[in-house]
Amino acid sequence: MKHYTKEELECYRHHEMSVLGRIQCASHLKECDECAKRLVELELDDAFVKDLQNSLKSYEEAAANPTEKPCPVS
Repeated sequence: MKHYTKEELECYRHHEMSVLGRIQCASHLKECDECAKRLVELELDDAFVKDLQNSLKSYEEAAANPTEKPCPVS
């Protein structure tokens, strides 16, 4: 069984494959636990990066507005 590469799964996720390619990949994902797991891992990676970006944005906003008192640490 041919497995999809990370790059191919990224193309699938971002709708950059042809219609036929997406159909074939979707069919493969229904049958292949390894590729389906890899796809989930890519989606989790995206969520992690988004969380990091949001944290950085919050930090930058807090640094730009130093009038708010930081939470005391005991």
